[in-house]
Amino acid sequence: MSKKIYFLILTIIPFLAKASDTTLTKNTISWNSKINLESNALTIDFISRMLGGGFISDTQKNNWISKLSENNTLFSEFSNNISYNRISGKNSFSFSVADRNLARIAFTGDLMKVALFGNYNYQGDTLLFDKTNLNLTRFQQVKIGYGREFKIQDKSVKVSTALSYLNGNQHLSFLSEKASFYTAPYGTYNDLEYDITAFATDTANFNYFENNGSGVAFDFELNFQLKEKKYSIYLFDLGYINWKESALKYNTDTTYSFKGFEIDNLLEFNDSLLEKEADQYLEDIYLNAKKDNIKSYIPANFGLKIEAPLNDLYFNKYIFGVNLKWQPYQDNMLLSLEKILQGFYESGYSPYFYLKTYKQYKGALLIPQIAIGGYTQKLSFGLTTQFFKKSTLQLGCQHLESVFKGKDSNALSVYLQMRLKF
Repeated sequence: MSKKIYFLILTIIPFLAKASDTTLTKNTISWNSKINLESNALTIDFISRMLGGGFISDTQKNNWISKLSENNTLFSEFSNNISYNRISGKNSFSFSVADRNLARIAFTGDLMKVALFGNYNYQGDTLLFDKTNLNLTRFQQVKIGYGREFKIQDKSVKVSTALSYLNGNQHLSFLSEKASFYTAPYGTYNDLEYDITAFATDTANFNYFENNGSGVAFDFELNFQLKEKKYSIYLFDLGYINWKESALKYNTDTTYSFKGFEIDNLLEFNDSLLEKEADQYLEDIYLNAKKDNIKSYIPANFGLKIEAPLNDLYFNKYIFGVNLKWQPYQDNMLLSLEKILQGFYESGYSPYFYLKTYKQYKGALLIPQIAIGGYTQKLSFGLTTQFFKKSTLQLGCQHLESVFKGKDSNALSVYLQMRLKF
């Protein structure tokens, strides 16, 4: 762990210790673990077969391709987080440390066609690979937060903010701004056009907490109540990581035409001649590599929640909300309306609408949820079960339908939270 993280920890502990209020003090320590895998096109069967290897039939390939759209997204996150929260009168203080592993892939259906079947079936067609993006990031997040409750015309309003330091470990990114592949009839020639940027941190330093980059993130939340309804407007994890210059950045922008190999004498044909011809063609594919720095964004969340009690025999209250994610591919323009819209579009995440209710059943609290949108862009069902009252244990799943769909599901999620209050 870097010296900057230690400095933040040593700074926040005395600050929290001195914050006190004789009217009300509550302390909470939480542990959160999350595994999340979502796609709008790929299935669990595809992912398991790609990772596990083995024979894949043409029928299975065609089934996968039939489910693809023009723009396809695969997102995964594996994270662990430990946090401390202290409520002291009208003030609240928080401190958390998280280890986060994020992966996001965006690709066209044409790319998957070539990857699974090659180019034989697409003679005379131009296949497009524009905006193909791969982004793999691992980092630690140290967050310090403060909140204050105010009274405005006898109404309670709470404002919360937080600042995070991001310790970047590893980052791998690949982006094709434009890319196309044309196969002439009978395969007489192939035309490949591409504009590619790739970036990779120093793989020689692959320690878990290696500092290959640093960044910041910002949180803001506004909570208020009107009559019986509670409203929450929030912005979480709006931030970025600047990666060190020790990493390698690759750039290439060219048009390449392949017309096959010319063999003058078949009797003299051998592997060395083929390698010589191949080397000659590969010289035309120039890949510029240099040490450079780059900025990458982490997924930011924007949203609104409305909570209200229910005078119902079965349910105690409900929460309705909408969530948006913002994560552009690269830092290629100044802050503007165009940049803001770019981040929403390139995140691959459609507006996520959800409705959850609360039901007390014996010794457990059940929280069912129905939602639509997100990375899957489909209807989903979730269920969270909370045990105990003061110190709680939560087990949850945002995609309960995956249990019934099995290998044909587009998502897999598991959530665990342990909370100790004192």
